[in-house]
Amino acid sequence: MKLEPKAGSRKRGVSQVAVLVSGLLLLSACSSGATTVAGEAPDTDASAAVAGPTGQIIIANGEPITGAYYDPHAAFGLVDAQLSSLVFDTLLMMDETGTVQPNVAESYEQTSDTEMTLTIRSGIKFHDGSDLTADDVVASINRLFDPESTLAQTLLAAPGEAVADGNVVTITTVKPFGPLENSLAVIPIVSAEDVANPDNWNERPNGSGPYVFVSNDGTDIVVEANADYWGESPGIQTVILRYIEDAQARQSALLSGQVDVSTRVGPDEVAGAEGNSDISIVSNAGPPAQIVSIWQHNGALGDVRVRQALAYAIDREAIGSSIMRSQNAVGFNSVPTMIPGYKDAANKFSFDPEKARELLASAGYNDDLTLTMSTSSLVPKQREIDQAIVAYLNDVGITVDVTQLEVGEFRTTYGDYDVTLNTLASFNNDPSFLLGFYTGGIGQAVFKVDEPDYGPLFEKQRETVGDARMARINEASTWVWDNAITGFLSDENWVFLVNNRVENYVRAPLVGEPLLVRATVK
Repeated sequence: MKLEPKAGSRKRGVSQVAVLVSGLLLLSACSSGATTVAGEAPDTDASAAVAGPTGQIIIANGEPITGAYYDPHAAFGLVDAQLSSLVFDTLLMMDETGTVQPNVAESYEQTSDTEMTLTIRSGIKFHDGSDLTADDVVASINRLFDPESTLAQTLLAAPGEAVADGNVVTITTVKPFGPLENSLAVIPIVSAEDVANPDNWNERPNGSGPYVFVSNDGTDIVVEANADYWGESPGIQTVILRYIEDAQARQSALLSGQVDVSTRVGPDEVAGAEGNSDISIVSNAGPPAQIVSIWQHNGALGDVRVRQALAYAIDREAIGSSIMRSQNAVGFNSVPTMIPGYKDAANKFSFDPEKARELLASAGYNDDLTLTMSTSSLVPKQREIDQAIVAYLNDVGITVDVTQLEVGEFRTTYGDYDVTLNTLASFNNDPSFLLGFYTGGIGQAVFKVDEPDYGPLFEKQRETVGDARMARINEASTWVWDNAITGFLSDENWVFLVNNRVENYVRAPLVGEPLLVRATVK
């Protein structure tokens, strides 16, 4: 079906949904008046074909939830996003191809580069029994569109405002905002009551999604199917998110049938599952992501020459081939190689210990620089990777004091150390989310970085629509790369191992599990 939009508008409804594959929709279809291709929205009566949710699935993670605070707009890690995507709804939704379509908004129209109107579906209730209204949508959006917000998911937003008129919400951004459509597919809709009283999130997450929060004992987070869910009925009754820090213990639990899914596994676990008829290997089962070595921009690392020295000192390709065993692509820019806008930078920071020593000497360091590092098991083979980084830095005269931490403590204290291996993933399948980590309040909170030259480049890529956006993304990402704002080790290939008793398991190119409603268990 071909859409015939009026000039300056793009409209999607229950039976007219733009098929804009993956993040490319942000690069080619945001100009006003563009012709789009339509598809069919999901059938909200699909639950009638399902007998009802049955059984239980246990998903094993190598990290815990960031904290016992259930504000979904503060979600930062995998488990936070898993819980959020099960318990909360979003205005739009993204399928496994990255196609965006209506959800809580039964239809929406991009009326200009700075304005979108959405008609909110009636009859949706939060888990506490209260109605989800346009006022709740407005409160959710405006909370993140506040320029002063430092919530993690502010990276999904832009300065602007949402207003309600009956069941119609109009979102107006101060300037064009390329990632808006993708962002609305991942921003959780919360109640205006919780926005006004955020201490409520200390007790429970109150969403309108397909699953209801039951408990969190520090190891297991339990959710149950929402019997009154407005949309597609979940196929599985109980979902448990289980924290098992040790990779070998997770693998043993999977192979013995104690858990059904093991997330973000490394090459050893993949090799151990090959040839096992009970296990499926699900590759690229997540968002565009990368493994980075976060460098705090204080002390010596505030000097670009020192940061560039670290980039030259570390042989990333050797780490990839010998430790990761080529599981992940090694790129030469500051965004993942699979994301729109990626292009190799001219300066590859190829392994060059002598160049590293020259830069350190020019910055006044001659075998007398000491850095602190924390290590854990957040990233597959993290301790081996960290040991290799320490050895490379020692070779150019940098001493590294290493502290080993449990994953939960590691996730909440990385800012106390000069160097930490971590992961960055695009929550909305768009590079702007990743590039936003290096500017504003988020940049200062994560990296202690404040680079005035970068801010305008970030804003320019975010405010550009149409084909020109790709070049703007490359300008911003290359500046981050050339200034060695952090250490970019490789892409992160999200490999999941899934017991074949779980059927119809699919993932969107997102961090959470919004498509788990389709899965069933034998």
